[in-house]
Amino acid sequence: MKAIGGIKLIMLAAALACLGVFVSLGAALAFGPETVVPGVTVLDADLSGLTREEADVRLLLLEKELVRSVPLVLRYGASAWQIRPVNIGLSVDRERILDEAMQVGRRGTLVQRWAQGRRAAREGVHIPVYVKIDQSRLDQELGAIAHRIIIPPRDARLKINPDETVVVEPSRDGVKVDVEKACRDIIRVFEDYDQAPEISLALIKDVPRKTTREVADMGVNGLLASYSTTFDHCDAGRSYNIKMAAAALDGLFVPPGEAFSFNNVVGPRSSETGYKNSKVIINNELVEGPGGGVCQVSSTLYNAVLLANLEILDRTNHSIPVPYVPPGRDATVVYDLIDFRFKNTSPGYVYLKTLAGSGRVTVKIYGSTDCRREVSIRTRVMETIPFKEIYQQDSSLGHGELKVMRKGIPGLRVLSERVLLDNDACRVENLPPSFYHSVDQIIVTGPGFKVPESAGRPSGEEPAAGAL
Repeated sequence: MKAIGGIKLIMLAAALACLGVFVSLGAALAFGPETVVPGVTVLDADLSGLTREEADVRLLLLEKELVRSVPLVLRYGASAWQIRPVNIGLSVDRERILDEAMQVGRRGTLVQRWAQGRRAAREGVHIPVYVKIDQSRLDQELGAIAHRIIIPPRDARLKINPDETVVVEPSRDGVKVDVEKACRDIIRVFEDYDQAPEISLALIKDVPRKTTREVADMGVNGLLASYSTTFDHCDAGRSYNIKMAAAALDGLFVPPGEAFSFNNVVGPRSSETGYKNSKVIINNELVEGPGGGVCQVSSTLYNAVLLANLEILDRTNHSIPVPYVPPGRDATVVYDLIDFRFKNTSPGYVYLKTLAGSGRVTVKIYGSTDCRREVSIRTRVMETIPFKEIYQQDSSLGHGELKVMRKGIPGLRVLSERVLLDNDACRVENLPPSFYHSVDQIIVTGPGFKVPESAGRPSGEEPAAGAL
């Protein structure tokens, strides 16, 4: 009987022990699946018993304290800089911390969860303060403060000699701050929560965008063609626009087989993009508008491209004749509507160089001199369209007085050809034809002036053909 009683006592003790386990387990899981178990902390922030939303608010307060009150020290040799963590976009990775906090006591079997919760309550579970950095902002900040220790790389470039030959100026490697390592080191010191976070900067090689070999392999060694036009340098708006458009072309490389678009390179011509008002052609008349003068640059480029023997893809003449190039050799452009395009049909790169100033704009095209050919341009006026004389009365003029307010310009129909001499052989290429509207001549007269019977009818030269 004593043995049976002993067994019962043992069984009772075991039952009570199991009951204690389940009571403890129940207590450990009493916070429910939506709250953090007791003992979970991040730095000084206790997340015990908080819902995910409540814990997120607590972490947000921790983030504000962390990024605003702790300066970061960057060192390189004897130099040191301080930056504010907020300036590099440092923030607490709250989602990662919350995911880890909510998993404590919820991994594995029921008994394993109980053991995790019990250990957290007794010993505590300390989750690292995971942080994130905006690497682009860090790169910008380092560029602003560490300019004394970095050496920018130098791209290889073309140097034009006085005799128009071309040589390659070699590239040079530079050094820059290793931003990726700096980013990792900053994250590490903040996750370790150093009260005075400090890192040492490391430098790495900064390679140029264009190496000596790359530029040499472009095959540019001399001048293929050049063309210049003149303008009135006293017209400030036009002069400024010409210089601005020419600058957009300067130093441009066009790879072999690729198309060049004037509109894509120069961009919109408006007051918002910096262009000034000057005379532009609208509805066959000269009026004030932004970007006046840009067409002179496109026309100058067109002639240089013709002489360089490159393929013309798109070219449109102006609606009326322009003074800076012969008829048939202009190329008008209107952004998003009319473009000038050509294709680099040479086996190597071509390089554009522009000069604008003192009333003259020049476009030079360089490439492989092996491709240089003797090229000339011929134009023929197939038809001249006389202008009309329009008379208008003006009482402010004297009796019988006459004044020409706008000179008439005959319209033209022009054909152009490109003549190529190659190994004593002559090849003629027809270029896009050109048609120009005539511009009426405006004459104002005073009282008593007798208007000719032919007023309003064509006046001037008869239709004729000839070479320009």
